[in-house]
Amino acid sequence: MIYEKQKRYIIPFDDVPTPRAEMPEISVDERRGNFTEVETGFPEQVALGEAKRCLSCRRCLGCALCWAECGPEAIDFAIPDEELNLEFDDVLITRGQDNAFYPISSKLGFGTYADVITDLQFERMLSPTGPTDGLVVSPLNGDVPRRLAIIKGNPGKDVDGGLSSLVLGVNESIIALDRVDGLEVVLVAPLSQEFNEKFLSEAEQVSGLRIVNGTPDSVERTAEAIPLTLCYTANGHEQNEAFDLIVVLTTPKLPPELVTLSKKLEVEIS
Repeated sequence: MIYEKQKRYIIPFDDVPTPRAEMPEISVDERRGNFTEVETGFPEQVALGEAKRCLSCRRCLGCALCWAECGPEAIDFAIPDEELNLEFDDVLITRGQDNAFYPISSKLGFGTYADVITDLQFERMLSPTGPTDGLVVSPLNGDVPRRLAIIKGNPGKDVDGGLSSLVLGVNESIIALDRVDGLEVVLVAPLSQEFNEKFLSEAEQVSGLRIVNGTPDSVERTAEAIPLTLCYTANGHEQNEAFDLIVVLTTPKLPPELVTLSKKLEVEIS
């Protein structure tokens, strides 16, 4: 039987085997003050059941719902099926939104200390719609940090010599300094020649930001309720400084399917 819904005629299907499964989510209380993923994903059996469901493999019934949804002239039912060979001057493959990154050394404290976070997590924190409403706070205790370190996690993995990572670190520093009065930010990372030539002089003018051409070695905490200790090497000398919050600049990692596509098309990923 055809029935009307939202001014459209809907043809119901009675042979749908099971209703769509609802994605499990953590509770509202569990989401507060952290970066835990809200959607936990389907258990294996539920995922297999969802994969077996079929809602759209039927032949066209001529109901014109697609035409009604997309608007007049968006779909031309008179166009016959055909294969098209399109020619392009160039093909661009983008990295997408996978947000995967190379593993961070356990010596840098990520995954061990709650107040060591990634640049992606810090970006969410700085966002007005993020978990802290744009406030810069330590995930450990909710306190506003007075000293913040931004360090490079994988110096040898960047395809651009770390330029984009360094620029991101400077930009996040500027936003954090604007949000927190009296904040001190120290950026510790190997500085590429391109960064030195194009951005260093301007970045050094940012009040409250100190840039160190060095390599982070380890992050430690000797006892609870005290700041983190960042150990790094600069100019051949080992340095130790205390910080309330440490942000690790990650190095994006390409998904294997993009690497395969890039090789197949013989083009570089931009």
